[in-house]
Amino acid sequence: MKTNAMRMLDSAKVKYEVLEYDLDKDRFSGEAVSDLLGIGQDECYKTLALFHDHDVYICVISVKDELDFRKCAKAFNVKNVEMVHVKDLLKLVGYERGSVTPVGVKKNKGICFDDEVMNHEVIEISAGAYGYGLKVNRDDLLGYLKADVADLVKE
Repeated sequence: MKTNAMRMLDSAKVKYEVLEYDLDKDRFSGEAVSDLLGIGQDECYKTLALFHDHDVYICVISVKDELDFRKCAKAFNVKNVEMVHVKDLLKLVGYERGSVTPVGVKKNKGICFDDEVMNHEVIEISAGAYGYGLKVNRDDLLGYLKADVADLVKE
């Protein structure tokens, strides 16, 4: 299976390894995916879509962490942010819950990774389809996405 995210990374010559997992959607969580893949929760990343004044921003944090909305707003230089509602994900970012990836997001005003990403040369992100992940070099991914890095999570 090739997802749009994989095709985009292929076009950009960004290498990745495809990972597969089998998990019921009603039991889905980043932690469960991390456990199934045998990857530490600090190396397994979730992609969250945030909203500010009709603009969508993308934050990528490890599955063990919780987003700090004030820090995110500061990182994007906006007054405040809120989560995009699950029912609006497909329409706004092009992915459904459990498959959101920072690669190929429809509309976004910026992508920011939590600064903990700098502790890991290789990380796991969603491949853009439920049941698939990508193991990718951090620097290659950050460069391709033109992503920023900032402190985004609660202490």
